[in-house]
Amino acid sequence: MNLGDAPLLFLVFLAAVVPSLVILLWLRSLERGRKENWDYLLLTFAFGSAVAAAAALLIELAATSLLLDPIIREYELLALDPSAVSFITIIILAPLVEESVKALGVKRYSRHMWRPRSGLVFGAAAGLGFAATENFLYETTAFLADGAQAFVALAVLRSFSATLMHASATSIAGYGIARSKTYGGSWWPYLAIAVLMHAAFNLLASFGELFSDTYGEAAGSIGLVLSVLMVVLILLFIRSRLRGYHA
Repeated sequence: MNLGDAPLLFLVFLAAVVPSLVILLWLRSLERGRKENWDYLLLTFAFGSAVAAAAALLIELAATSLLLDPIIREYELLALDPSAVSFITIIILAPLVEESVKALGVKRYSRHMWRPRSGLVFGAAAGLGFAATENFLYETTAFLADGAQAFVALAVLRSFSATLMHASATSIAGYGIARSKTYGGSWWPYLAIAVLMHAAFNLLASFGELFSDTYGEAAGSIGLVLSVLMVVLILLFIRSRLRGYHA
C-alpha cells in the first residue's frame, strides 16, 4: 500500500459506512410520531463501531491462530476448517461475543429510550456501527489483496447481507432492552434471539462451501438467498413494529 492508494481507501471507507447510515436513516423514518434523537443514535452508532474494532480483532485472532491465515470473514472459517473448534468459534463464540458487545452500546444509552420500539432503532444503530467497521476491515482486505473488482463485489454483497443482519439482530436485542425498561422483566431472551439469528446467518453464509459437493455451484446461491431472506423477514417485522402505535 502506498500514498497513491489513499483516495481509493477513502472510497472503501465510504462504501463501508454510507450504507449503514442510509439504513439507519430509513429505519428512523419509519417511526410514527416522535422520532429518536439523532445525537444519541449517532453516539450509539459510534459505540458499535468502536467496540466492533476490538471484538472483531479478538475473533480474527482466534481465526488466525487456527489457520495461520490472513484476515478472513468469520463465516468463511467453518468452510475452510470444518472442525469442532471452528464450529464453536463461528456458530457460538462469534455471535455471542458480537451481539453482547453491541447490546452493551444499546444498554449504555437506554436512558434515552422512552418506549419499546425506541430499542429497535437504537439496536439498529449499534448493529450498523458494528457493521460499518467490520465492512471496512473486510473490504479493505479485499481491495488490497484482490483489487477494485473484488472490493466492489464484496461491498455490494455485504450491504444486502451482513449489514442488514447486524442491524436486524441487534434491533431485537434493543427491543428487549427498551421493553424491559418500560414494563420490567428480563431482556436476556431477546439477546438470545439475536445470537441465534447471527449464528443462523453465519451457518447459511457458509452453505456454499459446506454443501458444494451435494448441491454443486448452486450451493453458494442457496445459502445467500436463505440468509438474505431471513434478514428481510426480520426487517419486515421491525418495520411493522416501528409503524405501529403499540410497539
